[in-house]
Amino acid sequence: MRAGIFSVQGIVLFAGFIGFGGLIRDVGFPLGAALLSTILVWALPAQLLIVGGFAAGSPAPVIALAVGLSSVRFFPIVASLMPMIRGKSGLGTQLYASHFIAVSAWVESIRLIPALPVYARMPFFLGLSNLFLWGSVATTIVGYLLAGTLPQALANGLVFLTPISFLLQLVRNARDLVDRLALVFGLALTPVFAQFGGSLDLLWIGAIAGGAAYAIGRWRRART
Repeated sequence: MRAGIFSVQGIVLFAGFIGFGGLIRDVGFPLGAALLSTILVWALPAQLLIVGGFAAGSPAPVIALAVGLSSVRFFPIVASLMPMIRGKSGLGTQLYASHFIAVSAWVESIRLIPALPVYARMPFFLGLSNLFLWGSVATTIVGYLLAGTLPQALANGLVFLTPISFLLQLVRNARDLVDRLALVFGLALTPVFAQFGGSLDLLWIGAIAGGAAYAIGRWRRART
């Protein structure tokens, strides 16, 4: 929990949820539903899809489908982190922990957990991620109460701090050529698929950019 309190990712996350709290009040989205979405969905981009769908009057099944598709990105995140933290924990504990693997918790865990002994990793992760989750619930309430006092541009900017911070952390943590290529390809493809990719834009970007980087990496290893 101490690591989370002093984490730049945590500060950025909480600022983003202050913006989220202001946004839901502006569009008339119920505070209780927004807090429940933080606890159950626990992904700010997916929660913005819920609020955006509500504001646009979209049917609930369409909103649920969009949220489900946006959450596909968590599969590789869970697959990369769970082997590091599970230790000797049972399946139930692992399933419970997987719910808390969001972008901010993943970035900080990848940075901090390798230095910990195996038996301490699961408790550390649960302390860190629960602080992030319940801190996000609290800052959503703060943003909701501050709505009307925050300039709209500031509230919108706070929401987008999280993806910007995540991108900078990925750049900092990229050590191999494959990591750098995936970032470059992904950034290059983003404008194209944002325009033409529809609801699957993120999935296509990840599959093509990551697949191309992986293929180049394998080709280079085969030549050496």
